[in-house]
Amino acid sequence: MRQLQLAEIWPLARKPSSADRSQSKSLPITPGSKSQCQTRSASSAWSAQVFTPQTGIVLSMSNTFFQSASLKILSPAELFVLITPPMVAEDQSVVSGRSYLLVDLDQPTPSVIPKSKPNCTMIGISQRPTSNKDSEISAWVDLVIHLPDEQPLLEQIVATITNQPLAASTFTGVLRESEHLSISQGLMVESLAYSTLQNSHGFRTWLTNRSLTATKAPAAQAGVADQGPTVLVERNSGAHLGVQNSHGDTLSLILNRPTKRNAFSAAMRDELASALNLALAEKSLAHIVISGRGSAFCAGGDLTEFGQSQDAALGHLTRLTRNPANLISQLNDKILVRVHGACIGAGIELPAFANTIRAQSNSIFALPEVGFGLIPGAGGTVSIPKRIGRQNTAKLGLSSSSIDANQALRWGLIDVIED
Repeated sequence: MRQLQLAEIWPLARKPSSADRSQSKSLPITPGSKSQCQTRSASSAWSAQVFTPQTGIVLSMSNTFFQSASLKILSPAELFVLITPPMVAEDQSVVSGRSYLLVDLDQPTPSVIPKSKPNCTMIGISQRPTSNKDSEISAWVDLVIHLPDEQPLLEQIVATITNQPLAASTFTGVLRESEHLSISQGLMVESLAYSTLQNSHGFRTWLTNRSLTATKAPAAQAGVADQGPTVLVERNSGAHLGVQNSHGDTLSLILNRPTKRNAFSAAMRDELASALNLALAEKSLAHIVISGRGSAFCAGGDLTEFGQSQDAALGHLTRLTRNPANLISQLNDKILVRVHGACIGAGIELPAFANTIRAQSNSIFALPEVGFGLIPGAGGTVSIPKRIGRQNTAKLGLSSSSIDANQALRWGLIDVIED
């Protein structure tokens, strides 16, 4: 794909003057315009905006991305002016059509940083990966992108936010709040936000598009069904399961929907929660090992069940009652999770609560829910930030892409790679 030259994005390829800034204006993209990075329907009320840059950073984006993205990059001082007065701050809101803000972290930062934040996603941009790494403004934004290495990641993130602005804003908002909450409080906030988004335009549009494009399973798979319970429960000696320094029995919980790549269904959720409740009551258990049968540990929520709940309040209370997340967190010091293949959505959100995650080298990890118009709903906004931090969690959830076992190990999402 041809890259725009510097002069194409900013005339004469120079740092903008004050006169340039005074002429800067937004150029709305009309709803329904399409590019590789924007597939919003014409009926959507949300549209991206294109801005001319205002500070020294100039991006050399792909042509399609430039046409669909907001390229106005604010200095910290400019950002604070926009968000400090309450009435002005409302304009920097998803409700007002602003889905994200780009902030130049290489520019000087005012001495006083506002306590409040806009409800759109704030993306910090830096061309010097080591500068301001630990500065207050770098920690204040929702995520930090280092150019030029992470330019493709920035394009993916902006595309996701542009397509699902409500879900993206809710996701980063929940991550901000969960930093200061207990696990149970964080799960409460996540579940309420998830229930709210189930009735959103973005999620309903995703459901409609999915139903239109869904295809039947190949004939070879037709009629194939997993036999037995969705979670196999076995009690063995720790040595039998390869648990090091084992003293006492080990409970083995095996996800058992191999033909569905262990898609996390309501039945699997309930059976796993029941087994963990029993483990919580059984004080003599020394270890709990969670694994999965088949080619994948867990490919995420069962998409065939998405959108079935007609009562958001009941769905919220059901998640709080039957979500295994809180149970895994209570049993944390006893739990080892062995993962392999796809670890998507719940397939990494739940393991992240455990004390130890051992991953095979073929493991991949992703949080695709924002792209559906939702947020992680199995505890991921609580568990994953505790392992890799709020900003890396935002990168993973907003990029709609996966990371491999090596990247997961570098971030601290997993503890060991084994084969």
